[in-house]
Amino acid sequence: MPRLGRRKSRVACVRIGASLVVHGPEGITAQARELASSMPADPEHAVVVVDRPGADAHSIANAVGAVFGEELRPLRLIPSTDAGPITLATAQKLADRIDRTVIYPDGVVLASVSGLCFLPPFEANGWVGCGPDREPVRLGRRYPSPEWDGPVTTDPQRAGRALVVEPLPAGVWLRSDGPQRWLDADRARLTRWLSVRPREFTAVLGGHGLPPLALDDVVRWWASVPPETRARTRFLSFGNVPLPSDTTLGQALADAVGEEIVLYGGLPVGSPAAPEFFTLREDGSHSFRTFAEQITFSPRRGSAKAAAPQIRQGRLPFKGLIEVGPGVYRYEEDSVVEVVQAGLWLRTTREPERAAEIRMMPYDPGAFLVFFDPAMAGHDALVAKLLDRLDGPVRAGAKPFPVPSAPEPRRTELPFTADLTTPLTPLPRLSRLLRRHLEESKVPRPEADTEVPYLAVELSGGEGEPALPEPRPETEPERAAVQPTPRPESRVWPLDPGFVADRESVRSGRESAFDALSAQIAETWRRFSPNRPMSDSGLTEAVAAGLYLAGDDPDLDACLRAGAEGPHVDFGRCVAAGLQKLPVHRNVAATVVDPAPGSWELLGDGMVLREWGFLNLLTVPDDAEKGSTDLIVWSGTGRLTALIEPKEEGLPNRVVFLPGTAFKVLEVIEPGEKERGRILMRELMASEVGADGGKAGSQARDELIRTSLRRFTGRSGGARSSRRRTTRLGRIPGIADPADRKNEL
Repeated sequence: MPRLGRRKSRVACVRIGASLVVHGPEGITAQARELASSMPADPEHAVVVVDRPGADAHSIANAVGAVFGEELRPLRLIPSTDAGPITLATAQKLADRIDRTVIYPDGVVLASVSGLCFLPPFEANGWVGCGPDREPVRLGRRYPSPEWDGPVTTDPQRAGRALVVEPLPAGVWLRSDGPQRWLDADRARLTRWLSVRPREFTAVLGGHGLPPLALDDVVRWWASVPPETRARTRFLSFGNVPLPSDTTLGQALADAVGEEIVLYGGLPVGSPAAPEFFTLREDGSHSFRTFAEQITFSPRRGSAKAAAPQIRQGRLPFKGLIEVGPGVYRYEEDSVVEVVQAGLWLRTTREPERAAEIRMMPYDPGAFLVFFDPAMAGHDALVAKLLDRLDGPVRAGAKPFPVPSAPEPRRTELPFTADLTTPLTPLPRLSRLLRRHLEESKVPRPEADTEVPYLAVELSGGEGEPALPEPRPETEPERAAVQPTPRPESRVWPLDPGFVADRESVRSGRESAFDALSAQIAETWRRFSPNRPMSDSGLTEAVAAGLYLAGDDPDLDACLRAGAEGPHVDFGRCVAAGLQKLPVHRNVAATVVDPAPGSWELLGDGMVLREWGFLNLLTVPDDAEKGSTDLIVWSGTGRLTALIEPKEEGLPNRVVFLPGTAFKVLEVIEPGEKERGRILMRELMASEVGADGGKAGSQARDELIRTSLRRFTGRSGGARSSRRRTTRLGRIPGIADPADRKNEL
């Protein structure tokens, strides 16, 4: 009769990929199979995934021995989730039994799909090596061990006054102490997302919901990093690091440590061999995939200006481009596409003077910028084609950003031309018709012997001497004020959906001029576009715009600025509808102003003002303009009117902004005894005017445009036009002049 006894549990060992899996009779768990499959081949160690709860040294030795035979490589044990932790006693007994080194994890193991096993500092002590008849030895936190792994990357430490250096799978996290919930959230992001690169040591700067990170503390930590590790370091901006107002993080770091540093252009995620770099929003979430993956910054030397950062590593914007320089690709004709920090730069093959400014501009978390020179031939088509070839997510967040080259002198005489083959020029040749209309409507001047009306005076009692009027007490002059915001029904732009121009509102009071212009425009349109008839509304809009530029309604702007109601509103809407079909001016425009008392107090730096009338400026300063101050504006949507200006009496250099346009003050210099005043402003796009009215905006964008406007101020003296003065010029946008000055200009 057989003897009954307790059956011993059976432990088996199978090979999966480059690893062995020790498991029980229930088979291999899914997590253990995935872990074994992800482990890379290790010529120095035999990796053993233990997937058997309670497995002792004897069972592991028997199972592994059956597969390994006489192989003498040390064992690295990695427990599965179901197996639970491996103890020091088990590892030491196994080392003594098989007479070779056994490495086991002392604590929680975080395994990634790329095969990295990391032991977090607050939940594990790291890997421990046990040799036969030897004391255990600590061996770090990462397996496989990166080339940069060492003492400064293994354990948490403090540097400076408030800096905590926390190990991460990909490097270290330089942060401040803060609320635990914010620390846990950021730690999870950096552990799961951040790609671990064997040859690149990542230093993450700052966190969300944490106190700002002091740059001086980062410098103190940097002093403890070995030179060979510094060469492999890549900084990643992840949180708030206070900086001087005139610099960026990369440049500030290079200046602070006194040597060249490399900054990631975004968060590297995915495969260590070929990660994808994503810019981060302010809350730490992914934005768009950047093309500037690694950027090199060099320190300033003495008082010299900072050198432009260099793209150390970038990705191809789209297929078919040929690289002709670091991050520079040949595009079409004589243009190239250059990868910069903030996005892409479409420029000519000849590098412009302002290249350093564009290359130094950091990325905007909310937008992917595509820089271009509006003076470049065919820029609209080139930009449109470039945007169309970008990836969908990048294209969705892309914003064209015009960056003009240094202004060149323009011709003062612009011959009238009109091309009615495109919808951007709906108004035909008006010069002869407008000139005839103005001549017919001139009021005859009085003859030399015309009697001048006398001044009525009161005679005194018997002397016959006129009694002079008593002097009136001097009153303080009225002061300028911000234009009031009109009610919606008093605004002329934007137009309501389905807007149809009212013919009578434009024709009333100016019948002869309206009829003559209508006939001329209709005839010219039929001649140039016989198969595309002009609508009645389109014809009315075109005539209204022509009448406005001819000065037919001088009170229109004053009424709009005052927010008054009346028939001028309908006329103004027709004018706006006609002007908005003209070409857009994305460059500098200017005029000369003589600010009224109180104006300077309204022009604080960063102030945003809305102009509720039509703002008229010039692309070239006018000799006829008189005033103490130059108003220089960056235009984004202003309309060029040269195509429809009368040749003799018009302003071929005029730019008109539609009512309701917002402008931001960038710089103000009041006039002095020997110096002219200066007001620099830029037009704000509709997307920039948020809850704060657009006061915040992009500081980098403000600085770039401010520099462009300053250069225009310095170079505009040589190119001036000589045209008649018009009352429509000389206005500061958003400022309502006092009543006693409304007719001066």
